[in-house]
This record gives sequence, C-alpha cells and structure tokens, in this order.
Amino acid sequence: MHNIHAPQSGLPSQTPTTNGDEPTSHDSATIAGPVASKGRWWGVLAGLGAGVLLTLLGTRLWGDRAAPVNDADPQPEVAVASQTVTVAPVESATVADTLTVNGTVQAIDLLTVSPQASGLQIQQILVREGDQVTAGQVLATLDDATLQADLRQAQAQLSVSQAQVTQRRAALSQAQASLSESQQNLERLRTLAEQGAISQQELTRQQTEVVTAQEAISLSRAEVDSAEAGVRSQQATIDRLQTQLNQTTVRAPVAGVVAERQATVGDVSASGTSIVTLIQDNQLKLVAEVPQAQLEQVSVGAPVAIRSRADSRIQLQGTVQSIDPLVEAETRVARVNIALPASDLLRPGIFLRGEITTSSRQGLTIPAAALQPQPDGTTQVFVLGEGDVVEARTVETGNRIAANGDQAARVEIREGLTAGEQVVTSGVGFLEDGDVVRVGE
Repeated sequence: MHNIHAPQSGLPSQTPTTNGDEPTSHDSATIAGPVASKGRWWGVLAGLGAGVLLTLLGTRLWGDRAAPVNDADPQPEVAVASQTVTVAPVESATVADTLTVNGTVQAIDLLTVSPQASGLQIQQILVREGDQVTAGQVLATLDDATLQADLRQAQAQLSVSQAQVTQRRAALSQAQASLSESQQNLERLRTLAEQGAISQQELTRQQTEVVTAQEAISLSRAEVDSAEAGVRSQQATIDRLQTQLNQTTVRAPVAGVVAERQATVGDVSASGTSIVTLIQDNQLKLVAEVPQAQLEQVSVGAPVAIRSRADSRIQLQGTVQSIDPLVEAETRVARVNIALPASDLLRPGIFLRGEITTSSRQGLTIPAAALQPQPDGTTQVFVLGEGDVVEARTVETGNRIAANGDQAARVEIREGLTAGEQVVTSGVGFLEDGDVVRVGE
C-alpha cells in the first residue's frame, strides 16, 4: 500500500516508486500541477493587457468625441487698451504774430505830497506803501501845539482891538455931538451979531469952536479906522493860523495808491519836502524798449500780453498807449509806453515782459501738452482714430498762445492736422504708434 504525502512549501512532492513499477495515477496528477498553474498566470497577464488597451482606446475615442467638430480658423485675440488718456479737438482760432519786448513798470502820474506848513514836526503817518487812498483822505498829521498857542493869542488880541473900535466909535459920536452943538451956537450968535447984541469977538470965538469940533471929528474917525484896521489885522492873523492848523493835516489830493513813504515820524516839515508819493488812480505803464528796426511793427492801440518771469501770477492784458518820438542815438531804441490794468501785483520798478500783437490770422491750434518733441528735432502728436487706436503723426508748429486764466497754453499747427481731429493731451510720452487707448474725461 502506497502513502501519498502532501506537498510542502507550495512545491509538488515526488512519491518514490518501488520495485521499478510505473508511477500511479496519483503521481501523474502531482507532476502536471505546475504546468497548469503557469498557464493560468499567462491568461491573467493577457487579460490585463487587453484591459489597458481598451482603456486607452476609450480615452482617445472620448477625447475625439468631446473635441469640437468645427474645423474653422481660430478667433483673433481681442486688443486690450494700454492706458487711459484725455483728448482734445483741433480747433480753429485767431493766431497772433507778436513782438517780444522787456520793460520797467512806471507810474503814469506820480504825485509828490508835501506838507504846506513848514517848521513843524511830523506827528503821525497814517498810510503805508501800497495802500489805496481816496481823494481827501488823511495821510499824515503835524504837531500843531505852537499854532494853537498863536491862535489863542491872536484871538485875545482881536478882542482887544474890537474893544478899541467900540471906544473910538463912542469918541467919534461924542465929537459929532459937540460939533452939532457948536454949529447951532454959531448960528444963534450970528443972528445976535447982526442985531448988534454981541460983539464980533464973541462970534469969532464961536466960529473957532466949530472948527475945533470938526477937527475932533476927523481925529475920532481916524482913530476908529485905525481900531477897525487892528481888528482886521488880528482877524487875518487868526485866519492864517487856522489855515496853518488845517494844513497840519496832510490829505491826499487825488485818489490813488501810495507808491513810497519818504518821511518818518519826528521829521520837521519843510516846503517841498515829500512825505509820500501817490500813483494817481493807480495808473501804471510798462516802458519798453523797441529797436529802431522793429519800431514800424508797433502801432498805438495794439494789445499786449503782459507776463513776469519772477511772478507767474502776473498774466495781464495791456495796450500800446504811445510811442516816444525820440530814438536814443547811442542804443538806437525807442520807448514804447504800454498802459497796464489796475492790479495789486504791480509795483513801480518791477521788470515785465510784453508780447505786442503785430498782426493776426485764423489758424489751427491744439493744447501745448499734446506735443511730443523727437530726438531728430521734429515734433509729433498722437491722433485718436477708429477703435481708439492712436496714430503718431509729425506736425509743423507755429506761434504759441500763452495761457490765460483757465485757458491752457496752445500752439498753432501749420501742417499735419485738420480741424476736428482729436489729439491725445495726457500720457503722450508713454504711447507708441498703433496703441489702443481708453479715453477718459
């Protein structure tokens, strides 16, 4: 009887044969086990490979199904604005040809205000340089203590003189009464003398009394006249002192602006000594020098744009008032007087620049901010086209129109633009030809 042993460690076991006999059926089954197991492993691997292949095929088919079936060309990319800019139209405007001149501000009428009372100390100066004053306004006062004392003395003397006049008039009245009485006595004695009632000596004595009374009247009248003259003299002294007292108050003769204060408190006034100088009605002019060769371009009444390099606030409009008839022999220049408008910024002596309009015409202008100078000396601008695409364009510039108030500086364009086109006025230094922009306010 044969024993059949189970395989160990997963390996098939071989059963030994005895007596040279052939293996039994059990032995044959044990030997065929490894071969069958190897076949099964190959089947598993083959199945896995087929699954992977099917998965790849399915993914490709699914991708092809999800892809668009439209074979049309791809859509172009949408242009994106590079930056936000502002634009301004090319406008038609009056362009002026100008002549630039320089000059100094002077007063048209500069008045010197001096005290009329002399020998008095200046007690107060009530204005400063640049103050606006009206006609009759008090500018300064002088010490009037001496004049006040003289006035009181003169008034007292006037009272004495008036009393003397009263006395002399009373004496004159008395003399006139005595004369009248003497004349009446003379007439009575004449009648008596004719009747022989009195002597001729008596009549002569009465006639002498009448003559004496007449002389007394003449003397009294002279004394009255003298006393009245004394009154008039004292009254004249009082009037003079009162006038001098009024003159201790120095007033502005006209309206204007205080140009200079030339005296100080404590100075003694003197005839012809100025306390202040006034610019009458604040009227100033710019006295500019124009070369003889360019003088024919200037005409009276031409407008003048006034500017200052030292003060940007000074932007005024003046007018050519007159042209001096003489040309300086050494410099060959003439003086042109330009009337200036009233302004608190102007002072006599300051230096200003003027642009005298010599002619004018119609032209195209754009804001000066739109210009972009180029390294080769040309100037270009960016013109806004369709689709907000900018075009770099070279232009020829002309005259510059200075800023005036809220109006920015503009430049004449002689070639390169047409009226109505839009030019970029901000950010021009960051643009290139063909850029797409966004137009802002």
